[in-house]
Amino acid sequence: MCEYPGKQVNLKPGETLDDLARKGMKVIQARAGYRFSMDSVLLAHFAAVNPDDEVLDLGCGSGVISFLLVGRQPSCRITGLEIQPELADRARRGAERNGVADRIEIVNGDLRQAEVFLEKRRFNLIVANPPFWRQGEGKPSQDQERFIARHEVNVGLKDYVEAAWRWLVPGGHLAMIHRADRILELGALCVDNSLTVNRVRFIHPYLDRNANLVLVEAVKGSKAGLTVLPPLVVYNSDGAYTEEILKIYSAE
Repeated sequence: MCEYPGKQVNLKPGETLDDLARKGMKVIQARAGYRFSMDSVLLAHFAAVNPDDEVLDLGCGSGVISFLLVGRQPSCRITGLEIQPELADRARRGAERNGVADRIEIVNGDLRQAEVFLEKRRFNLIVANPPFWRQGEGKPSQDQERFIARHEVNVGLKDYVEAAWRWLVPGGHLAMIHRADRILELGALCVDNSLTVNRVRFIHPYLDRNANLVLVEAVKGSKAGLTVLPPLVVYNSDGAYTEEILKIYSAE
């Protein structure tokens, strides 16, 4: 398996360089700040990326989803938009370290003002792992970086869906992961923005427990029907990863 060349990058104090187990790729993260989780890996696996696609990674964080997508489809070109300057800087240096800076552009900015950065560009695929918690919900982190990444402090779910409608080409796809209990809200926002939900997959921590996350794909301007995929179960009863999760990690 061909590995990406990897360029030496300088880590800043408090940063770690962590393995993505994908063709030698690594990600720069804060040791005590925001760190990527399984959500990013599952979304990168779910998203349908095609050769030569123009991809927008909304809220790209440290760049994990972008790195995994370009690892799957080397001819795609990705723009990562991230509101937190420290995360955008890590994603940019991570792209350089992984040898994919010619295919991944990282932009530090607010998706609500994306016209300033993106001008008239349009995308075949938009991926998004937005904050899961509304303001006042969940347990706020004392770390500001994690708090902004997990809570709708700056932008909410509505902003992400509206941005997808603005920046997708007709027939373009939005792939998103979110809390399962917000599926109706997400579906309604897609309808309001002429996005048709066409693939849904619920994620269950265990087979006998309710879904806590959901993967959703929506298409701009499509009238295609909805496909509800089989549930994705994360853990066996003994707490070990299921065979499918292990296959996803080995693939990604």
